[in-house]
Amino acid sequence: MVAKTYLWIEDREGKASYTFWTALMSQICPEVIVESKKNNSELVKSVKALTDRTNRYIIAFDNSFDNVQL
Repeated sequence: MVAKTYLWIEDREGKASYTFWTALMSQICPEVIVESKKNNSELVKSVKALTDRTNRYIIAFDNSFDNVQL
């Protein structure tokens, strides 16, 4: 089994951050799979529940004053 690399972001599909990361990754690292976790709290839950040791995960949070989870 070949390990995959995922980029998990907090923005929903169709939003600016998702569009940015999808476009950037398609140009510089097309093998990276961009996945939306819809919002910061869902992203935090996903990271806490992560048990996969085969694949690699890049976790990206935006830097904003309203992200109290960070």
